[in-house]
Amino acid sequence: MEPRHTLDGAAWLWHPALAADEPGHVLFRLSFKSARAETVTLQVSGDLCYALALDGALIGRGPDTGDVTHWSFGAYEVRLAAGAHRLEAFVWWAQPPVAPDGRMSWRGGFACTALGAAEKRFSTSVAPWRVARLEGLGKGPVLNRSYHVIGGAADVDLAKFDPRRAKWVRPAVVRAPIDTQVTGIVAHGWQLHPAALPEQRHDLWRGGKVRAKLPRWTAAPTVKFGAETSADKVAGWTRLLHEGAALALPARHEVTVLIDTDDYLCGFPVLEFSGGVGTLVRCQWAESLFDSVDPRIDNTPGLKGDRAAVAGKTFCGFGDTWKLGGSGKRWVSTPWWRAGRFLLISVKVGAKPVVLHTLAVERTGFPFEPQMKFASDDASLTPVIELSERGLRSCMHDIFVDCPYYEQMMYVADTRVQMLLAYVFAGEERLPRRGMELFDLSRGRRGYPTMRHPSFLRQESATFAMIWPWMLHDYAMWRDDAAWLRGRLPGMRALMEALQTEEDAEGLLAKPPGWLFVDWVPEWFVGWPPGQREGRRSAIINLQYLLSLQRAADLETWIGEPLLGQRWRQRAEALAVALAKKFWDEPRGLWADDDAHGTFSQHAQALAVIGGLRAPDVARWADAKANGLAAATIYFQHYLFEALGRVGCADLVLERLEMWRGLVKQGFKTPVESPEPARSDCHAWGAHPVFHLHATVAGVRPAAPGFAQVRIAPQPGTLREIETVLPHPRGEIRLKASFAGERVEASVELPAGISGVFAWRGREVALGAGRQTVQL
Repeated sequence: MEPRHTLDGAAWLWHPALAADEPGHVLFRLSFKSARAETVTLQVSGDLCYALALDGALIGRGPDTGDVTHWSFGAYEVRLAAGAHRLEAFVWWAQPPVAPDGRMSWRGGFACTALGAAEKRFSTSVAPWRVARLEGLGKGPVLNRSYHVIGGAADVDLAKFDPRRAKWVRPAVVRAPIDTQVTGIVAHGWQLHPAALPEQRHDLWRGGKVRAKLPRWTAAPTVKFGAETSADKVAGWTRLLHEGAALALPARHEVTVLIDTDDYLCGFPVLEFSGGVGTLVRCQWAESLFDSVDPRIDNTPGLKGDRAAVAGKTFCGFGDTWKLGGSGKRWVSTPWWRAGRFLLISVKVGAKPVVLHTLAVERTGFPFEPQMKFASDDASLTPVIELSERGLRSCMHDIFVDCPYYEQMMYVADTRVQMLLAYVFAGEERLPRRGMELFDLSRGRRGYPTMRHPSFLRQESATFAMIWPWMLHDYAMWRDDAAWLRGRLPGMRALMEALQTEEDAEGLLAKPPGWLFVDWVPEWFVGWPPGQREGRRSAIINLQYLLSLQRAADLETWIGEPLLGQRWRQRAEALAVALAKKFWDEPRGLWADDDAHGTFSQHAQALAVIGGLRAPDVARWADAKANGLAAATIYFQHYLFEALGRVGCADLVLERLEMWRGLVKQGFKTPVESPEPARSDCHAWGAHPVFHLHATVAGVRPAAPGFAQVRIAPQPGTLREIETVLPHPRGEIRLKASFAGERVEASVELPAGISGVFAWRGREVALGAGRQTVQL
C-alpha cells in the first residue's frame, strides 16, 4: 500500500512542562540542511494558532477557524536554497477570555510533515524538532465593555520573551499519529481536513497621520484630547510611519500619539526597535473617538458623533503593552489580530534611549479581489460603495465575521448578507462555501445550526437557523455548483424536520428554541419580535418559516428530489393559508406582528412580500413613522429593500440610501451596525446597498439555478445613467443603460451559453449570449 502523505501521519507535539489546560506561548524549531536547491510541500497545523517562518521570514499563519472535529491544516510550497535552514513555528494556546470566543480548541499542539521523499526530514513524528517555552508574554486586561470577546490584551516583557535566551528541549508527544482507515476508530481531539481557503493576506501597512500628541505616558483606560497637533511637531513620527525612518527617543522621555489611519485596518501591529531596555510601549486600537465617557460605569462610552473628529474627544480603546528588552534590533507584535481606525501609541522610555525603526500593521484578511463595477450619474453613490467595500473586506477573514473589533464571530444572519455581497463584488464562492459548511457542521439539537459558529459557547436561535437554507438557495442561484449543494441537503432536511416538530395544531411555529432575534428595533426587547416572549404566535417568525419551506422546496427540486420538493411546497402552501387567517389585518390592510394584532412592523410586510403573500399597499408600510410601524434598522433594511424591489419601488431604495450618504459625511470608513448610539462602527451587514444597486436598482439577477439565465429589470428611479459589471460563473454580465422618462436604451453583454430577458415597464425582450442593444 502506498504511504498516506497527510498530516494525520504526523505526531502532535507540545512543550513537556505545560499541562494540557495551561496557556502557553511556545516556539518549535527544526534546523536542517538542503544538499541542493529544492521545493518541498509542508503540511502544518497548530492549536490554537501558529505562525510559520523559514529563516526568520513568515511563510503563513493558521489554521483556518473551525471546530475540533473539523480541524484545518495548511499546505505550503517552500523553496529551499542549498545550505542550512531554520524552520520555526510560534504557537499560542489559550482559552477564552484570554483567547477569542470565536476560536474553538482542544489543547495546545503542533504538527508538521512534508509530502513525498521529504516526509521524514520534516515530520514531527521523526524529525529532530525542538521546543522552547517563551516566558514574559503575560495576560493583559480583558475589555468588559459592549460584549468585547476577541480575547485579552497581551502584556509582553521582551527581556524574557527572547528565543536566544530560551531553553530548548525535546517536545512531548501529546497525540501520536493516527490511522482510521482500517479500524474506523476516531481518536480524541483534532480530526484533520485540508484547508479549503487560500492563505490570508500578509502585506505591511504604513501610513496614517498623527492627529494629536501629549507629552506624557498614559496607562489610563481613556485619554481626552484638546486641539490637534500641527504636522511640524510630529514630523519624526510621520517619517517613522510612512518611510520607516528611525525615530530616536531619549532616556526618560514620555509621549503619547494618536494616529488616524484614515482607513479601517485588521492586522497585527508591528514594532521594530533597538536599545531602550525597560521602555514601555502601549499600542491601543479604537474604531472611533467618543464625545464623552462615564468612568463610573466601566468606562462606558457615550455618543461618538463625527467619526473623523479628534479635538475635544476621548479615546477609549483596547490593546497591548510591550516592555522592551534584549540586544540588537528586535521586533514585537501580538498573538492575535486587532482592528480599528485609530491607534494610540504611548511610550515611556527607561534609563537608556530607544530607537524605533518600524511602526506598522501586518494586515490580515481574506484575499478579496472585487471585480464588479457600478457607475451612475449620481456621484454620491461612489463613496457609499467604497465605504461598503471597506466594511465587507474588513469582515472577511478565514470566516465571515460580524464585526472585527468586538466579536470576530460568524453569525448566520450577518453571513447571509455578506455572502450575497461576495457574489456581487467578486463572484467569490470559497468563503461562502466554508461558511455554509461550518453552519452545517454546527447542527446540534435535532438538526438546528447554531446561531453562530465556530464559538467557544454554543448559542442557539431558530430564527437564525431558518436563514441557513436561504444561503443555500442564494448559492444555487448565484453560483453553479450543484454537486457541492447536494452534500448540504441532508443537513437542511434535518433542520426542516426539526422545525415541523415545533408546529402547533394550526401549523404555526409556537415556541421554537433559542434567542429569536429579528432586528435591533429600539422598541423590541433585544431583537425579539413582538408577542413571541409573551406567549403569542409571531407572524414574523412564521413568515421566516414560510421562506425556509419555499427555498427547501426549490433546492430539492433542482437537485433531483422532486417528491421532497413537493412535500415542502405543500407545507408552504398550507402555512400561507394559516398566516393569512391569523395575521392579515383587513382594517389596516397590513400584516400584524402577532396574533393579537396589537403591533405592526415593516418586517412583517417585507417578509410577506418576499414570500409571495398578499402585498400591502406600499403607501401603508414604506414610511414606518407615518404609519405607526416599527421601522427596520440597518440589517433588516436588506429585506425591506428586497421587498420594495419586488413591488416595483426601487426608487424608494435609492431614497433610503441617504442614511449611508450620511455615514460618509459623518466620517465613517465602514458601515455601522445599528442606528446611533451605535456599538460597532464596522458591521458588514450594513454594506447591503451595494447588492441592491446591482440586483434591485440595475435589476441584474439570476433567473435560473446556476445563473443559467439572467433577468435584467432596471428600476432606476431618479438615475439617468447606469453602468454595471457583475461577476458571473462563466465570466461577466455588462450593462450600460440610459433612461429618459418612459424610455430605456441599453447595451447588454452576457457570457457564452447564457440567455435571459430584459424587462421594462411591463415589456420583455429576449437576450442571448454576447453583446446586444435594447431600446424600449
